[in-house]
Parts: sequence; C-alpha cells; structure tokens
Amino acid sequence: MNEFEKYREYIINGKYFEAHEVLEEMWQELRKTDDEIQWAYKGLINAAVALELKKRKRKEEVYKMVWGNFEKYKKFYYLSKDIKKTAEFIEKFKPF
Repeated sequence: MNEFEKYREYIINGKYFEAHEVLEEMWQELRKTDDEIQWAYKGLINAAVALELKKRKRKEEVYKMVWGNFEKYKKFYYLSKDIKKTAEFIEKFKPF
C-alpha cells in the first residue's frame, strides 16, 4: 500500500491526524527542493488537518482557513496520477 492509499484509508476511518502524518515525512524532504509537487503534498496535508480541526470541534473559521490551503494548491494536483486521485477523493470530505 503506498502513502496515498494509506492516506485515503485513514481518512475513511476518521484518522485525520494519521493521514496527515503519512504524507508529512515525504513533504519534509520535498520542501527542501524546487520540485512543485511539494505544494500538492502540502495541500493534501492541509485537507487532513482541516478535518482533524473540525473533529476536535475547533472554530469553523479555523478549519475553513486550513481547507483553503488545500484549495489553493489545486493547480499542482495534476503532477501525479496518485495525487490527482487522492485530491478528488478528499474533496468529498469538505468539512463545510
């Protein structure tokens, strides 16, 4: 199972923090590069964070702001078939 499959599985099971963690390690490496795919990872991570914030009953404006980062990076999701598929999947969980 690759990291995107794990991410989706965690999301399905309401384990949003764990979904975030699955991609975090890879993003930490990518953010040190000029590779634009880092923004796709960051967007997916922010989607999971937004869902975790809602789960923890944080103020709506907080998780809306974080979800906005997922939407901000949409133009980078085409860079990988797995990322595009995962981004389309996570959109169904929009917390508002």
